[in-house]
Amino acid sequence: MAFPCRSRHVTSRSVAVLVACAALLSSCFTGERPTVGGCAFAETTGRVEIDSVLDRLDCVSPELFTADYTVLTRLGDFTSTAQVVQAPGKRSITINMVRYIYEGASMITCDLSEGTCEGEINEARTSDVLLTSEFYAKAMAARLRVDADRRIGDPVASEITQGGQQALCVDIPVTGGTKRYCALESGALALFDGSDLFIELTGFSATPDNTAFATS
Repeated sequence: MAFPCRSRHVTSRSVAVLVACAALLSSCFTGERPTVGGCAFAETTGRVEIDSVLDRLDCVSPELFTADYTVLTRLGDFTSTAQVVQAPGKRSITINMVRYIYEGASMITCDLSEGTCEGEINEARTSDVLLTSEFYAKAMAARLRVDADRRIGDPVASEITQGGQQALCVDIPVTGGTKRYCALESGALALFDGSDLFIELTGFSATPDNTAFATS
């Protein structure tokens, strides 16, 4: 009997299916996923609750959007603002006063307060708040895989509304507590609740904010 456990897009009606699929077919998502839409997916974990969220974080869709975030770096109790803008052929990630811009083969890091840029992605610029330019997607996928290996109990799937958008979540029990990862259908992060960071989507628009590509 076939089970619908390989769909990338999960709606609110399918959370129960995720649970059933996980219980009956714990090996449903084993091995390496194929390349889809130009995204090379990494290996799966073997748990559909986790892999359904990984499917999203591994490959943000090419749709245009502006996503606003609030970030709490728990060590030091430091609050940051962040914004991700995806426009035709380019992407901007702004974390406080640091802006990463990807445009074609060009990659730059800008200090908005100084009005200066360097011709590379310098992740060290935001290391003080424990964020990288991929915090909203690939960096979270990497974290989720690590926590999947470290889990001490079964993952739990759920859905939430965050920043006015529907998001698919998975809770991972690890030593010291439970971590939550949530992703939008587009693939962008909706919420992360971990021991070091709390990241939440506060607003989402299908219109790219072109001012996010300014360098000062």
